[in-house]
Amino acid sequence: MIKPDKSAVSRAFPLTDEFRSEAEKFLQLIKKAKRILISSTLTSDGDSIGSQIGIYELIRSIRKDPVGITIVNESAVPSRYRFLKNTHVIKTREEIGASARSSDFDLGIVCDGGVERTGNVQDLFESIRDVILVDHHAVGSERDYASKLLDLTSSSTCELVYHLYEFAGVAVSPEVAEHLFVGIVFDTGFFKHSLTTPRTHFVASHLIATGIDFSKISDRAILERSWEAQLLLKTLLGNMERSANGKIISSYWTDAELKHIRPKDGDQEGMINQLYFTEGAEVVALFTEKEDGNVKISFRSKGKANVAEFARTLDPQGGGHVRAAGCQVKGDLARAKTDVIQKLTTLLSS
Repeated sequence: MIKPDKSAVSRAFPLTDEFRSEAEKFLQLIKKAKRILISSTLTSDGDSIGSQIGIYELIRSIRKDPVGITIVNESAVPSRYRFLKNTHVIKTREEIGASARSSDFDLGIVCDGGVERTGNVQDLFESIRDVILVDHHAVGSERDYASKLLDLTSSSTCELVYHLYEFAGVAVSPEVAEHLFVGIVFDTGFFKHSLTTPRTHFVASHLIATGIDFSKISDRAILERSWEAQLLLKTLLGNMERSANGKIISSYWTDAELKHIRPKDGDQEGMINQLYFTEGAEVVALFTEKEDGNVKISFRSKGKANVAEFARTLDPQGGGHVRAAGCQVKGDLARAKTDVIQKLTTLLSS
C-alpha cells in the first residue's frame, strides 16, 4: 500500500478523512485496472485539461507495469493549451474511431464534471463497472461512483489532483506543475474568484517552486488572444445588451458571425468576463448560436443568484458552480434570449 506523504501542504491544510477514504479507493482502483478511460466536460478548458493530464501522469508514475490509458473528450484541445506537454494524448471521439466500445475499458475516470456532462463520450461509460469522479462542482455529479473525490471548497479540480499526488506520495514534476497551475489560474481567474482560499495559494506556491515559468505559461494559456479572438471580442461588445434595471448584462454570437470570423478552438474562452465586470450587473449571460439549432448559454453571477441551479432548470445536463455555470437549449437564438432573460428577471426579483 502506498503511504500518504506528509508534505508541507497537507501539514498546513490536513486532508479530510473523507478525502483520504476516497483517495485510497482511487489508488486501489487504478492499481488493478488494465484499460482506463479518462474524460471530462463538453468544453475543454484549462482546469479540465490540466486535471486530466495530471491524473494521466499520476497513474503512469504509480503503475510500473503496462496499463492502457485513453483520454477522450467531445472537444479537441484548444490551440492555446497545446504547448503544454502531453496534450497530444487527449483525443476526440472521432479520433479514436467509431469502433470504440464501453466494454474496451474496466475503469473510467471523469474530471471536472460528472459523466452526464461528457457529451458524445457518455456512452463509453455505460458498461464500465467502476467509475471515479474527480470534481469540485456543486451541480453535475449526481450518479454513484466507485470513488467520489468531490470537494466543493476546492478552487479547481487541478487543486484536488495536487492533493492526490500528495496522498500517493508522488512528486509533482515541472511538466505536471504547469498543467495544474494553468488549471488553478483559469478557474480562479488569477486568484480572484470566491473559491480561492489560503490553501489554493499554498498549492500554487508549491507548483511554482518546481521551477515553472508561471508568468509565461499564464500569458500563453490564459491571456494571449489570436486575431480571430479579438474580432470575437469586438462582436461580443457590439452585441451587448442591458436589462431595464441594469442587473442583467447579456450578449451573443450568431452562427453567421462565428462563420465569418472563423475562430480557433478556445478563442471564446473567458470572454464572458468582459460582461461580468460591468458596474451594477448581478448576472451576466452569453448566448452562442450553434449550427445544429441549439443555443449554448454561459452564466456568471455576482450576487444571490445560483446560476448552477438555474442552468439545470433549463437543461438537465446543465450545471457548474453557484456563480459560474452553463447549459444548452433548443430553439432559435432570439427566442432563447427572450425566454432566459425573462426567467432571470423573475429569479432576481424573488
